[in-house]
This record gives sequence, C-alpha cells and structure tokens, in this order.
Amino acid sequence: MKTIADFVSELTKAAHDVHSLPEGEKLRLLGRAYVTIREGWQVLGEPARLRETAEAMDLVNAGELPMHLHADEMKALLLEAAKVIREIQAAIEAQGDEHSRLRTR
Repeated sequence: MKTIADFVSELTKAAHDVHSLPEGEKLRLLGRAYVTIREGWQVLGEPARLRETAEAMDLVNAGELPMHLHADEMKALLLEAAKVIREIQAAIEAQGDEHSRLRTR
C-alpha cells in the first residue's frame, strides 16, 4: 500500500507525462483518485461532500470515457485530484486522529 504522499506524487508525475500514458493507466489513476477522495471524505465524517464537489464529479465523468479526453484535460484532472487529496490529508492530520489515516490502494 502506498502512502498518500506517494500517490500524490504518482498523480503529479502522470499529469506531466499524460501524453505517454496508456488509456488503461489513465482509467486506473482516475479510479484510484476517486476512491481516495471518497474515503477521505468518509474519514473526515463528510461523505456527502463527495457528491457536492465538482472534482469528484469530473473524475466520475472522466472515468467513463478517459480516451475521449484531450491530454490537457486529463492533466488538469490528475493535478486537481492530487490537490484535493493533499487538502483532505491535511484536514485529517489537523484533526489529530491517529486512527483515521487516509490510505490509497
């Protein structure tokens, strides 16, 4: 299992190399990002925020048809997901609850 920092780094690197990513890898990254964001909101006790955030909806919509996204759109999605995941992790850490760690698959 990777740490959140590792996953954020992976998303950021993929965003900068998006033109060379196979479609399956794009779909995998989008799926993992969505799950990580969903679990983060659950850890924070705000599961409804998933449906309220534009980022999550963008990930869901993109996950259905990643091959139809332009490289710049995919890059923006991956960078936005990395930003949201960092923000969620910071909020979890600010709560100081050692038992409520966000993990990625």
